[in-house]
Amino acid sequence: MNSQHLCPVYRKWLQLNPTDARKHRLMLQDRVQQAHLLGQHEKACVLGYQSLETAKVVITSLQNVTSHRDSAVQDDIIAYATMAMYLSAILHHQHRQKDAQQVLQDCQQQLLAILPLHATNTHILGVLKTVLSTLEQGSVIPPLTREVSRYIH
Repeated sequence: MNSQHLCPVYRKWLQLNPTDARKHRLMLQDRVQQAHLLGQHEKACVLGYQSLETAKVVITSLQNVTSHRDSAVQDDIIAYATMAMYLSAILHHQHRQKDAQQVLQDCQQQLLAILPLHATNTHILGVLKTVLSTLEQGSVIPPLTREVSRYIH
């Protein structure tokens, strides 16, 4: 996924301030939904990519693990995957199937990349497994067999 949907300086600031990044993600999600409901599909796509990138910043930013409850990490993972599915649906509606598929594939790859970071937390591993399974169902990507099960079991 092209990660240039946010200004590089702002992206870096969001990485250093994940709490503010969460607030920004929520604001962008609202704007995506408003644009989509108003039929402004291109604007919804642009905002959707920005929201997805912001959500990615949150799940990949270095954070003190002890300061976050499982629910915050869970919410971040679900928000990232949900935004990917929503953006994919918008792109699909615009007959941009290749882009829609790429969004889902990139989301799966990113979630697989963070899987080892949560290897000792069975709750978060369960969330990741469920989200990855859901993404597979909405995708034509071959099922992820051993890669996920290696960390889950």
